[in-house]
Amino acid sequence: MRLRPEHSWFSHHSVLWNNLLENRLEEVLNLYQNATKIEQNSFFCHLNLGEIFTKIGNIEAAIRSYKKACYNQTKKIHPTFVEKHWNFHNVSSPNFIIIGSQKSGTTSLANYINQHPQVLPAIKKETHFWSGEFHRGIDWYLAHFPSIPKSQNFITGEATPNYLVNYKVAERIYSLLPGLKLLVILRNPVDRAFSQYHHWQRLNWEDRSFEVAINQELEILKTTPKQPQGDKKYWQLPGNYIGRGVYIEFMQKWIEVFPREQFLILRGEDLYQGANDTMKQVFDFLGLPEHKLPKYKKLNSGSYAPISDLLRQQLSEYFQPHNQRLEEYLGMKFNW
Repeated sequence: MRLRPEHSWFSHHSVLWNNLLENRLEEVLNLYQNATKIEQNSFFCHLNLGEIFTKIGNIEAAIRSYKKACYNQTKKIHPTFVEKHWNFHNVSSPNFIIIGSQKSGTTSLANYINQHPQVLPAIKKETHFWSGEFHRGIDWYLAHFPSIPKSQNFITGEATPNYLVNYKVAERIYSLLPGLKLLVILRNPVDRAFSQYHHWQRLNWEDRSFEVAINQELEILKTTPKQPQGDKKYWQLPGNYIGRGVYIEFMQKWIEVFPREQFLILRGEDLYQGANDTMKQVFDFLGLPEHKLPKYKKLNSGSYAPISDLLRQQLSEYFQPHNQRLEEYLGMKFNW
């Protein structure tokens, strides 16, 4: 960390980062305070310092660090915009949030959006503010976004895919940002579950076999037929590989809060099979002109052996009635 203070330690090495913040907090804080003095134009040095201040509860200092990180990032991407319009005293709300679904293509979608010339990215893809960080306060959240004058045709936003399954999030967002545009990308829930399982294995959060994990969840879910996504006890267990894919239960809750026209709902499969057409739809929804990328790189995807035919059949049978309910409710065909 001393050798590479500009690395995104907080996101790519979360176990190491959290361990250092727990056991050597003062040392890490001093390291980054010195690093930001030396590397004043560094994006990650200021962002990492903001994360440290957040950890120790110094929210005002965290906000200052986040704003500086945001300034440095935006200056690198759009130097003319910063020169003409940047004001550290002003704040801007996000124009959109990608709320889910986890392991369905949210990282790629956010990346493609951020490459549009009229999009100024937040300092992090996932802020988790409306779920786990709400107690930090709205000023802490807004410090993650660039300051954009209303007269300028730029937008900004974030992507925290676990928002979709958190019932409190919709009401929290609506109470403060009722006009926000919401993007949802949904993937075949069988493939989504398998992808999440392997992602959690890479993070050392899962040591069961996929077969054992799924069979355990299926047994638990048999006891809550009126809650096919699982009850509170189920969601306190690790994984939730099946419950997260019962999309209808979550979409109904969100659309009870926000008007349907504020949602753009996409198939994850379409993003990769027809990225140009999908992104045209996305940019139109966001009020932006079309912008084709030279290459649509698939991000944050894993490589692993395919799911067994038996497990795929078991999961497909579980999800089938709920996929049908989703199609009927949204008036869309997912063909899963």
